Amino acid sequence: MHTRQKNTPFYCSWSGGKDACLALYKMQQIGHQPKGLLTMMNEDNTLSRAHHLPKAIIQQQADALGLPLLAQPTSKEAYLKQFQAALQQMKHSGTAHLVLGDIDLQAHRDWQETQGEATQTTPLFPLWQQDHHALVAEFLQAGFQAHIIAIQPQIVPAEFLGKPFNQSTIAELEALDIDVCAEGGEFHTIVTDGPLFSTPILLDIQHASVCTDGDYGYHYLRF
Repeated sequence: MHTRQKNTPFYCSWSGGKDACLALYKMQQIGHQPKGLLTMMNEDNTLSRAHHLPKAIIQQQADALGLPLLAQPTSKEAYLKQFQAALQQMKHSGTAHLVLGDIDLQAHRDWQETQGEATQTTPLFPLWQQDHHALVAEFLQAGFQAHIIAIQPQIVPAEFLGKPFNQSTIAELEALDIDVCAEGGEFHTIVTDGPLFSTPILLDIQHASVCTDGDYGYHYLRF
C-alpha cells in the first residue's frame, strides 16, 4: 500500500458504501490513523456524486465514525480541478495519504495515481486485487450492516433496491451472476452500522422513493 510505517495519517475517499468502509476498517486494523473523510458532492453540495446520498446522511456517518467530513462540491465538468483542490486541502491539513476502496479496476487506480502525482499526495488501495467473495465475507463478519441503495437496472432487478446487504442477498446476487462487490458499478450500498460506528444510521428505507434519473442510468433511493 506504499506505506511501511504504522500510524500513517490518512483521509478516506468516502462514498458511504461498503468498499470505502471496509478500506477504512482494514487501515485502522493494521494501525494507521484516519483523520477524515473526503466526499465529492454535486454543485449544490446537497448530494454525493458517487451514490446520490444526501449530505445530511454522509454527515451522520462521519459523526458516527468520529471523523471530520471534507465535502467538496463540483460539477461534472470541474470534477478533476475540484478533486485536486480537495487533495490539496487534505494535504494542507497535514495528511498526504488518501485511502480508496478500489479493488481491481486498473483505470480507476491509474487515474487516482495520476492525481496523486499532480498534488504530491499518495493514494492507498487496501482492497486491491483481493478476492471479491472474501472481501464481502470480511465485511459481514466484522459486523457491518449495509443496504443496496442504487442499481443499474439493466443488470440488477428492481427488487434489490433497499435490500439489506447480507448473506441472503449475496446468494441472490450470485445466482444471477452479479459481482457481489459490484466493482463494475452494478449496484451501490450505504453502510448503516458496524464496529467503527458509535451509533447506527437510521434510514426509512421502506418509505424512500425510487428515482430513475440518476447519472449513468442508475435507479436509486431518495431519502
